[in-house]
Amino acid sequence: MKKLALILTAALTASLVSAESIMKPVNDKGYGTISGRIQSLTMYRDYADDGKGNGANSTLGIILGYTSPEFAGFDGGLAYNYAGEFYENNNSGMLANDDIHILNEGWVRYNFGALNLTNTTVLAGRRINNSEVFRADDFRQKSRSIETIQAESTDLPDHRFTVGHAMHMSSWIQAGDKWDFNNFGDVFGAGYDTDGVTWGEVVNSRIQGLEVALFDAYAWDVANLIGTRAKWNAGENSALVGYYRHENNVGEAPDRNSDAFGLALQQKVGDFTIEPGVFSVHGSTLRFQETTTGINHPLGSSMMIYAKQFNGGADTAYLKATTQLHKTKLYALYNYTWQNKAAFDGQELNFVIKQPIVDNLTVAFKGGIGYLNWKDGSGNTTATDARLFITYTF
Repeated sequence: MKKLALILTAALTASLVSAESIMKPVNDKGYGTISGRIQSLTMYRDYADDGKGNGANSTLGIILGYTSPEFAGFDGGLAYNYAGEFYENNNSGMLANDDIHILNEGWVRYNFGALNLTNTTVLAGRRINNSEVFRADDFRQKSRSIETIQAESTDLPDHRFTVGHAMHMSSWIQAGDKWDFNNFGDVFGAGYDTDGVTWGEVVNSRIQGLEVALFDAYAWDVANLIGTRAKWNAGENSALVGYYRHENNVGEAPDRNSDAFGLALQQKVGDFTIEPGVFSVHGSTLRFQETTTGINHPLGSSMMIYAKQFNGGADTAYLKATTQLHKTKLYALYNYTWQNKAAFDGQELNFVIKQPIVDNLTVAFKGGIGYLNWKDGSGNTTATDARLFITYTF
């Protein structure tokens, strides 16, 4: 950890001297691209009202990546992810932000340029995906990653196709061994091993101002997800976004069905983008959501998920606001969730301020507060979450 701290100090000093990546002289030699990130993350959580107490810790992490040049249509990439705790106080285990040491990416890819399909590839290995079914969610010291075989293509104009099969998944959270690559039976809490997730998705933007995504994911012996996301630009400053997702049990999984509906308005108001919306889950709790594969929805960015927005029978109204004032980025997300099956209704407010110091170096603060109103009159509970990031990329 002391060595990593010295590396961080040297990197920060270099960033103050030059706006370029410290790896540029090496990368310019043409042997591939080395990139990475050094980040300190300090967290504090107070769940005393829930009987869990409070905890704080600080971690220092590094991501070191390499992408090779393309040769005869082939290229490859690696990314090692490490984070270690150097400060902890009270119940720091509740933060799920401790030690990480993993090859988060390691892949080989082939480009079909020889067949005049320059935007069609097939890939095998560990890879971060960020699309409709799997989300990266780089919320702490690592991104979600999957062990996969997949093909992607954008050669058909205004279309993006992806099909693949994922065998294991490594989450963004460090709770138990969730940061490691696990069988999808563990990911979904099925209690038995499965044969992974086979999925496909297409995004169509052929009609001007309209983007439509269709996707299906078959988690063997767990659940099948089918869904759509549509965004219509209703004007220069307005857009409507709609969501629908259906899940049902498959194979030996117990009976369950879920339907999720969402609708939102994205409106530009001066320097701000405002998004009021609703999201409703009917039937069972969603399998494909933030604590598992991720979900392509603003509620997937909630820091605490305190109101349990993905529960079966949860109806959520939310408001998101973003802006950039000079170089300072501001973000806020509020949601109120009515629980039709659980014993409480909940609220959560998240806010973020991100400030660049110099090129490649940023400081960000994220804060969250959650509130539960218990229907039996037993009282209300409040929880808080605070995170400070200092991030250097190269």
